Amino acid sequence: MYDFKFADIGEGIHEGKILKWNFKAGDKVKEGETLVIVETDKVNAELPSPVDGVIESLGAKEGDTIHVGQTLVVINDGSGAPVPAKKEEPKKEAISEGKAAPGVIGQIEVSEEVMASSSEAVGSKVEVVNQKVLATPVARQMAKDLGVDIKTIKGTGEFGRVLKEDIQAAYEAKNQKVQPSVTAPQVQVPKVSVSTQGDVEIVEISKLRKAIVKSMTLSKQVIPHTVLMDEIIVDKLVDLRNKVKEQAAAQNIKLTYMAFIMKAVILALKKFPNFNASFDHENDRMILKKFYNIGMAVDTKDGLIVPNIKDADKKSILELAKELRDVADATIARTVQLAQLQNATFSITNFGAADVAYGTPIIPHPEVAILGVGKISQKAVVVDGEIKIAYVLPLSLAVDHRVIDGAEAGRFLNVIKSLLNDPMMLLLS
Repeated sequence: MYDFKFADIGEGIHEGKILKWNFKAGDKVKEGETLVIVETDKVNAELPSPVDGVIESLGAKEGDTIHVGQTLVVINDGSGAPVPAKKEEPKKEAISEGKAAPGVIGQIEVSEEVMASSSEAVGSKVEVVNQKVLATPVARQMAKDLGVDIKTIKGTGEFGRVLKEDIQAAYEAKNQKVQPSVTAPQVQVPKVSVSTQGDVEIVEISKLRKAIVKSMTLSKQVIPHTVLMDEIIVDKLVDLRNKVKEQAAAQNIKLTYMAFIMKAVILALKKFPNFNASFDHENDRMILKKFYNIGMAVDTKDGLIVPNIKDADKKSILELAKELRDVADATIARTVQLAQLQNATFSITNFGAADVAYGTPIIPHPEVAILGVGKISQKAVVVDGEIKIAYVLPLSLAVDHRVIDGAEAGRFLNVIKSLLNDPMMLLLS
C-alpha cells in the first residue's frame, strides 16, 4: 500500500482545499495521472499519482481542507500492507505538541535532528547520522547548485524545514565566515472590535485574498515607499508596434506594449543593479541578483497574482510577448506553476489594463522597486515650443527609500523613458 500524503510544496503553504477528485475508491490509476486538484492560497495544484495501482480510500472529500502531512489517498500498489509509522527517536529539537511532521514530495524521510550550520564547520568533516532533513525539491536543488550540504543546515521553517533562505544564509556564512539571521519581521495588528449591527453582509475572503492581505501589510509596514511619476511621448513605439504586430500574429503571438516595456526595464536594471535586488534589513546589506526574473501583476477573479518571467534578459521581444500571454493565461486559470511565482527580482504592474493612468504601486517584499504602467492615450503636448497631439505613456516608479534615493530612482526612470521614446534601441540591444 502507498500512503500518499499532502506534500510540502513550499512558499509557506500549509494547507489546501480539495477542489476536484479525478478518481474514486476502486478506480485504477497510473503513475503521473492527475489524482486531485487542490486550491492553495497561491495556485491550484494538480497532484499526480506517484505510483500505479488501485485507489483504496480517499483521505478527504471535495470541499474539505487538508493540511500538509495528512493522507490524501491510499493506493494499493501491490507492495503489501502500509508501512508502519516510524517510532519516535529522542530528539534534540522537539516538535510542538499536537502537530505531526509533514511529508515531502518524493517520500523523503523526516528527521527532527538537524545539524546546525556554522563557520567552524568550514573545511572540516561533519559527521551526520544517516537521516534526511525536511526540505522541498526546489530547496535541495538550490543547495546542490550552491555546493552546500543540506544535512548541515538548521531549518527555520515549520517543523525544522530547511528553507531557501536558510540555504542562502549557509552559503554566505561559508564564504564570509558569518552566520546571518534570516528571521522575517512579524507584523503586529491591533485587535479591533468591528460592529455587525444594522443591515450588513459578512463575506469570508478567499485563501488568495488572505495571502494578499498578509503580503501587502508586510510590504507597507516594512518598506518606506517613495513614488516618482512621469509621462513619455511614445509615438515611435506605437508606430513600431503597429508595423510588426501582424507579423507577430502570423506566429500566433499577440504583441503588446508590455513586452517592449519589460525589455526596457531589463536594460535599465543592467545599468542600475541596485534595483534588481533584495534588501536584507536584518543584516543591513543588499543582495544584488545577477539574473532577471521579471514579475508582472495579473488580475484574476480571486485577486492579484504576480508570476514572473524567468531569465527575461535572455529573451527577445517576441519571446517575451509569447511568454507573457502564456503565463498570464495560466495565472488566470490558477494553473500557473509554483516555481513561476518564486524568486522574482523586479516587478511591473499595469494600471492601463484597468483604464487608469496613474497609481502608487506597492513593492513586493523583499524587492526594492516596482514599476507601474498607465494607459497610453492621446493628448496635447508641447514639443520644441509647439503644441501637437501625441501618444503619452504614464509611468509610476515606487522604490524602497531605505536603499534607493530619489535622484537614483529618477535616473533609472529616465533610462526607461529614453528607450521607450526611441524603441529601435530595444531591438538593437
